[in-house]
Parts: sequence; structure tokens; C-alpha cells
Amino acid sequence: MIAVQTTGLGFFGALADRAATSVSRAHLMLEVAPRDAAAVEARLAAMVELTALHEITGDFDLVAVIEAGRPEDLERAIERIRGLEGVRRAESSLLLARKPGEGNLRGDAGE
Repeated sequence: MIAVQTTGLGFFGALADRAATSVSRAHLMLEVAPRDAAAVEARLAAMVELTALHEITGDFDLVAVIEAGRPEDLERAIERIRGLEGVRRAESSLLLARKPGEGNLRGDAGE
């Protein structure tokens, strides 16, 4: 069970308190111009928000895992990445908190 101390503002205060101590994360799928791939990877590697970078198969070339202390900082990082020269297309997915006791996607007890 997760214990959350609130500021006396009820549910919204609890959310604000959790946001203040949690990290926002996202996966960013990137299609990159082949001639710019090395430069894009170097720029991504220099970002403090980047926690992982993987080459992938399919419609996109890379998946970047980024995190920031506040949602607005995460949004700024996503916009910076989308604006990099050589990034043709980007699709982001925010990672949501896993709810305690709900198991995993297979429906088992979360072992």
C-alpha cells in the first residue's frame, strides 16, 4: 500500500503531493533521417532527461526513454527532441503509474 500525506486539499492535494515527489516518464518513438542518425543520437545522449536509447525495428528507428521531475519538464524535453534536426516524426507515450494490487497485463497476481 502506498501512503500519501496530503496538504489538506483532499484528492487533488494528494495528487499534488505525489507529483512533487514522483518522476514523470515517457517513451518517445522516433523516425530519424538516415543521414542525421549519428547526430541525433549524439544530441539525445547529451540530454540529462534521457535514461535509455534503443534502436528498434518497425515504422520507427529509435525509442528514447526520458524522465523528468515534473510533467512540464517532461513536456519541454519531448518538444526539444521533436525539434531536433533529423527527427522526421515522433510519437510519445507517457508511462502511467501501476496501480497496487492489480497484477500485470496477463491478469495474474503480479508475481
